[in-house]
Amino acid sequence: MASRSARNNKKTSKTIIDNEVNLVSARTEANKELRKLSRSKSADSYAQLRAKRTRKKNVLVGVVIVLASLLVAGSVAVAANILILQNNLVTDSDGTKHDFSTGVYENTFVAPEPKEPFWMLLLGTDERDDGVYPRADTIILARIDTENRTAVLVSIPRDTYATIPGFGEDKINAAYSLGEQAHAQYLAGTRSDDHTGPELMIETVKQFAGVDIAYFAKVNFDGFVQLVDDVGGVEVNVPVDIVGDYHVAYTDVYAGQQVLDGEHALAFVRSRNFAIGDYQRQANQRTFLQAFARTVLDADLPTIATTVTNLSNMTLTNMPIADIVNVAQCMKGMQETDIYTYAVPSYPDMIDAISFVICEDEEWRALITALNNGQYPELQSSDLAGVSPDDYQAGSAQSLDRSTGSSDVNASQYVIDVRNGYGIVGSATSVSDMLTLAGYQRGEVGNTNSFVYEETLIIYKTDADQVAAEDIHRRLGYGRVVSSQDRYTFGGNVLVVVGGDFPTSG
Repeated sequence: MASRSARNNKKTSKTIIDNEVNLVSARTEANKELRKLSRSKSADSYAQLRAKRTRKKNVLVGVVIVLASLLVAGSVAVAANILILQNNLVTDSDGTKHDFSTGVYENTFVAPEPKEPFWMLLLGTDERDDGVYPRADTIILARIDTENRTAVLVSIPRDTYATIPGFGEDKINAAYSLGEQAHAQYLAGTRSDDHTGPELMIETVKQFAGVDIAYFAKVNFDGFVQLVDDVGGVEVNVPVDIVGDYHVAYTDVYAGQQVLDGEHALAFVRSRNFAIGDYQRQANQRTFLQAFARTVLDADLPTIATTVTNLSNMTLTNMPIADIVNVAQCMKGMQETDIYTYAVPSYPDMIDAISFVICEDEEWRALITALNNGQYPELQSSDLAGVSPDDYQAGSAQSLDRSTGSSDVNASQYVIDVRNGYGIVGSATSVSDMLTLAGYQRGEVGNTNSFVYEETLIIYKTDADQVAAEDIHRRLGYGRVVSSQDRYTFGGNVLVVVGGDFPTSG
């Protein structure tokens, strides 16, 4: 593992993918099908194939709307069902009840002083049914100021390089998975110290941000589509088109002011199919949170009551109903403009051939200090902090038919290298075949040194090659476009490192 000084130096942090590759000769059923496709239909069928696999997963969305909704609506609807709602809020999706005052949680939370602002952690988890421990899919650190009726939402990229107490350095979202695994080992008698996913995640974020956390809320979004539909949809100014990202939802969303129903809202908050990947998704999630809060504020009382009940079934939190009601009453009159949104100042980088998001420590500390002082900076210094809702320019990106790619790209001018980065047999050959059918020149096809890439990377060598990388991104319908910046060694114009998001059948 690289030293901390090296990791924090963007100019010297370089990871090279070895040129030595082992060619893959085996072909999957997916590849056989792709070879039959015409150039005009290859990407569409490719995306549909991917959807067969991902549709089986629980639909958990990376936007945590529960607290804000309960804060603005809780006092209206809880009186008649307070015991039911309280029970729902301390019961996990698997039926496990949590006692947040004892055990591993005993010293986790710091109760806020009366009328003083407090921090809470909002989590969305990637629950899976394949025996793999879940990770935190979305991490939002919120600061609630009841005296001034303001709220701050700070998105923490899930790939942020961080220290997990007792476990060392890793992606910050791994804390949840490690905590759940440790708890299972503790119950089995193979581990002496106990943890849980929420507890270890909270401790990690407390250390990372340097703040005390009073509350947390974890959301299971299995019912997200129905939740949005029940409030009549949510009006959002969509900044850019989301076309062909069918592994998150079977629909497209086009730029502009519109009311999103549940299925379209799901695509809006889950898609990472952007040039800046997860940064844009974080901005979309914060935008949706603001819009959803506004929708609940404007709803009639029966709708609010139903929404609160539904949200309680999707939420695990240590925040008692009495505190929710008290905060809700204090926050009456809060406007949408009173919700401030930020992202951790950061930049993407590679460490030992693994992609991370590296926090800009100085800027991050300055931001936290300002927020603790009740100040809300207009801009962040990092140019990769994502697109804030106020900067959205609806219609700035035009719709594009992914099946034909971009008419502005002369594919025959570009050589495309493809490497298998996750060990899925035949994946590199399949992608290379599809891009060759689309008119690109076939480059090297093989493996990376280690199969550690959970996300496909589409890496362009020079600025002149970026247009080809973005066209390939649209054709694949998944992955992320990044600049090489001399961090990768390859012979072609674009290198596609096929990750764990590659579509497989079954």
